[in-house]
Amino acid sequence: MRYRADTRLSAHTAMLLALGAVLGYVETLIAIPMPVPGAKLGLANIAVVIALAITDPFRAMIVSLGRVALVGLATGTLGGPTVALSLAGACAALVAMMFLRSRGSTFSVVGWAVAGAAAHSVAQIAAACLLVGSFAPLALAPLVLALSLPSGLAIGYSARLLISRIPQFTLSVAGR
Repeated sequence: MRYRADTRLSAHTAMLLALGAVLGYVETLIAIPMPVPGAKLGLANIAVVIALAITDPFRAMIVSLGRVALVGLATGTLGGPTVALSLAGACAALVAMMFLRSRGSTFSVVGWAVAGAAAHSVAQIAAACLLVGSFAPLALAPLVLALSLPSGLAIGYSARLLISRIPQFTLSVAGR
């Protein structure tokens, strides 16, 4: 019976990775007017929040890092500065969300998503400073952090809605 549970858990992880990659790719195709060049809503993080909620941190890491790599491959930016910025943000967001998850029921998935969005923004600004060799990107920090709050709320509430639609049997197999 354990083999069946592992297979289902792997299938759920693969589906969430695919969801994150598709959302991330679609987001690159949609020109959403943002006050910061290159800013996005972060829709792919819905899959990461769901993975962290219904599986474990390792599988959430697979979804998070895997979707960055897949979107980089699909857009032809793998190995470039765009993927470096995405990777920095994804790692920071995942660490922040895993930390809050480890706190038990003190924080909901919405709180995880908001913290993840803020950490993502801070890490991307820091990575941008390293990439350009200047502190100039820090001028964008207040605006980027202000945008991360509504984005994190939207991602968190979307993830919470989708998690509530997942059948309880699926959640018990996933170990949550």
